[in-house]
Amino acid sequence: MKKILTIVIIALAVLLIYLGFKDKDIYYLSLGDSLANGVNGIGVKDYGYADYVKDYLDNNDLLDNYASLTSNNKRSIDLIKEIEENVKITVDGKEKTIQNALIKADIITISIGMNDLFSNITFNNDFSVNDLYNKLDEVALDLDKLFKLLRDYSKEEIIFIGFYNCLKEEELVEFFKYANDKISKLASSYDIDYLDIYEDFNNTNYFDSIIDSFPNKKGYQAIYSKIIAILEEKVIKKS
Repeated sequence: MKKILTIVIIALAVLLIYLGFKDKDIYYLSLGDSLANGVNGIGVKDYGYADYVKDYLDNNDLLDNYASLTSNNKRSIDLIKEIEENVKITVDGKEKTIQNALIKADIITISIGMNDLFSNITFNNDFSVNDLYNKLDEVALDLDKLFKLLRDYSKEEIIFIGFYNCLKEEELVEFFKYANDKISKLASSYDIDYLDIYEDFNNTNYFDSIIDSFPNKKGYQAIYSKIIAILEEKVIKKS
């Protein structure tokens, strides 16, 4: 009888230990363009928001795996093609497919769409802001396809980094507000969190120069802080 009781106690102890550690490790996947790649004001890959998120998870003993599929100037259609063709990425030193990463990831962050907006747009005497509004309609269709594709593989937390006035042009203020509103509603329809950084990036301290299109480390840290706020509310407290 004592032997049976001992076995039961040991089994319960093992179960409690398992439950205590179950699902605490987080698989983080970063997708996207130059912003996701951590490019700085002079066009060089530096320490971006994904690096800070990875460090936070690692330092808090929450990180299981980290993977990224980011590159400068990437467009929505490029990422769609990579997912459909199931390209290989490196995860913890091993080669995996992007579809496998999407399925297994607990957290996905994505920045994309700005290159789509400004591709084939020529800023000359014939340029009109209406050209960008028309272009946004096309971009929204591609993002709709991308969001659906992401949700085909991932049922977990996805955070989309919103648009900001990268050209610092006053005449584009209303356009970017409209773009953020339109794409945020689209993201919401797929249960994707839309991280609005528009007002934050009016802060000149987030750029080393007034002509820089990409933020400095303070800017990337600002994005990171907003990502962590979402994760602490929706992912980490449940882990």
